[in-house]
Formats: sequence, structure tokens, C-alpha cells
Amino acid sequence: MTSEEAQKELQKLIRKKFVKPLDSIKSFEELAQNSFLSLQTLRRFFGKIDKDKSISTASLSILCQFVGFRDWQDFVENFQCGDSISEKDKAYIENMSAFFKNGKKYNLDYHQNTLTVDTFNDYAAVIYSKKENTEYFYELYKDNNWVCDYIFAWLPNYNFFGEDWFRKILKTHIENTSTETVKLALSNFLFLGEFLSDNTTKITAPKITELQNIYTEYRKKFRYMAYHEMRYHSILLIEAKKNKNEKEFHKILSRYLDNLENSGLKTVHQQELIIFLCNTLVWLKEYETCYNLLKSAKSFLKTLLKSKKEENPIHYFGINMPFVKTTFAMVWLANKNENLEEFELSISGLEDKTELLYNNYIKIMFIANSILTTKGITKKKSLFDELQNLVSKTNYQRIYSILKDLDPDFIKYNYQ
Repeated sequence: MTSEEAQKELQKLIRKKFVKPLDSIKSFEELAQNSFLSLQTLRRFFGKIDKDKSISTASLSILCQFVGFRDWQDFVENFQCGDSISEKDKAYIENMSAFFKNGKKYNLDYHQNTLTVDTFNDYAAVIYSKKENTEYFYELYKDNNWVCDYIFAWLPNYNFFGEDWFRKILKTHIENTSTETVKLALSNFLFLGEFLSDNTTKITAPKITELQNIYTEYRKKFRYMAYHEMRYHSILLIEAKKNKNEKEFHKILSRYLDNLENSGLKTVHQQELIIFLCNTLVWLKEYETCYNLLKSAKSFLKTLLKSKKEENPIHYFGINMPFVKTTFAMVWLANKNENLEEFELSISGLEDKTELLYNNYIKIMFIANSILTTKGITKKKSLFDELQNLVSKTNYQRIYSILKDLDPDFIKYNYQ
């Protein structure tokens, strides 16, 4: 990989971590504050000024540290672009075998073991970093349900649900696992990805009757598992909406909310699940319903910020600040409420493990928000180009329907 190619790949990683488009002086100022490089150096690196001037190795090293590498030399030697797994990642995944073997042998309870969960989170960063890594991991460990149940069900990667290579893994694992909650979780993810892709996936979800049977089997052994209940009922809501059955839709929603209220969960955890649910309802264009539900959950924003300062954050369902704020912003915009200051994102909100699991998924919604708040067709087109690149990776084509629904300028920048 040449120096020029490496710098282009580094630019992609920086954009991915930053989440927000680098399309203004303000955005570069925020990146400068968080990467510890000057505004001018960053603008030069991204080709905004002084295109004939090179950037120093010291500055490149600082940028590499920003995305998780030791320095520029480490990045050039170990970053693997293209459709292959790096030798470094391959060896790392292979070396996980002892941990996975012992976990299976002793059936370690990862729900109660903080050290085990922390190890899984570190491993997931490499396993989920790219398609080839995930496929290689599954090829090696597909017979170890202890680890595959955790990686695919308890660390769900929202970026991949619409991609057939990942859906194939989920569908295969449904057949391999004997755990009812895992079968339910993976079936829910297949339904969600199919919906977000606008029904363009080749690897289809189970029939709704199969999902209902899986849910029945899960309820025979488990009374109430909050995340699974939320996701399962969100799928039933999608199905009711698809069938244009408004009466059934509101019946399902009312039943879910009643059960959540009587679940015994703390208010803050109920709020987290409401935000998860509303994020799906946005894709269903249930904007007013979302608004009414989220108004009572706004205090979660402050609670989540406070929890970031604690050693053990309270958000145990996996939600993170970009997910929360982008969901709120989209709902407020859809309801013509332009008071969005409290939903402004900063890069500091991305410094946790869950960022990995929602990066592209939530960035799609964030860019859609940016398009809706941007004036000028030229700027909207630029943002839309970036959105299309992400949609081509994730297959979450339903975002176009939301933009068409909310933006009267859609036909002007959707030039295809």
C-alpha cells in the first residue's frame, strides 16, 4: 500500500469515527479539538487547502492514534484494506480459541461475569471490524454456541442486518443454537434487516408464524426479558403496518407499553427501551407516536451523560449517545419542532464499545437529519452522496422513503 493509498484509508477511518460529515469549518474545529491537531493541518490532510503541501509523519501518527493505531508506521504495516483479513487480525481471532473453549467447557455465565463480558467486548471490536473478520470468526467457532450466542445475540451489530452475508450467518446459527432467546433475537434481527432494506434482501426472515412459535417457546422458560420483548413487539408492529392494520398496530403497541410499565424495571431502563422502540417506529413513519412517547423519556439524555462519568454506566441494553440523540433529533424534525440544540452530537459520545455496533446504522439517520436541516440543494446533494455510499454498504434503503416523506426538496437532490 503506497503512502497516498494509506492516507486515503486513514481519511475513511477518521470520517467513520467522527460520524458527522466533515463539510464545514465548524466540523473541522470539532475534529481538531478531539484529535489534538490544528484546524489548518486537518483541512490540509483532507485536501481542503494547500493541496500541493504534504502532511508530516508526526501529524499522521497523531491521526493514526485517533483511530486506534500506535503511530503511522503501525498503521501502514497493519491496516489491511480490501476484501481480505489481515494476518494480524487472523492470528488474533485464532488466539481467542482458549478463552472460547474454556467458556464452553465450564459454561461461564457471561451475564453475571464482568471480566468475561469485558473480554468479549474487546474481541468483538476485531471480530466485527469488517466482513472478512466476522466470516473468519464464524468459520472457526460456529460449533461453539457459547461464544456465537453471545457475539450474535447479545452484541447485535445493527450495521449488518441488511447484508446477506451476515444474514446467512444469523440464519445458520438459528438452526445451530438450542437457546430459545438466541433463536428469538436472531429471528428478530432478520426481520428488522429485511424491513430496513425495503425487502431487497435475498436471505429472508422466517415467516411471522415461525417467529411467533419461537416467541411462545421462549416464554415457556422465561417470564420477561426486556430487550427481546421490545424487539419482538417492534417486529409485530412492522407486520401490522405492512398489512395496513391500524387497529392491530395500536393494540400491539398498547400491550407492549402496559407490559413494560408493569415489568418492574427502573424508569431509566424503561426509557432506554422506549428510545429503542421509537427508533424503529421512525422507520415506520410513526412520527407523532414517537414524539408523544419520547417527550416523557427526555430525562434519559441527562442520565446517560451522567452515567458516562461513572465506572459502571447504567445503560445496560447497549444504547449509546449518538443512537439516543439522533433518534430524538429525527423525531423532533419530523414533528416540525426545530429546537434541536440539546440533541447536538459531539465526538466524545462515541468513546464506548457500543459505537462499533451502530456506527453506520445511526450515521445513516444522522446524515438524513443533516439533509433535513440543511439549506441549499448543492449542500444537500453532497450529503446525499455520502448517504448513498453508506446505504450501498448497509442496504438500508428505507431511509430514502423517510427523506421523500419529510423533505419537499427530495426530488431535487435525488437525481437518480
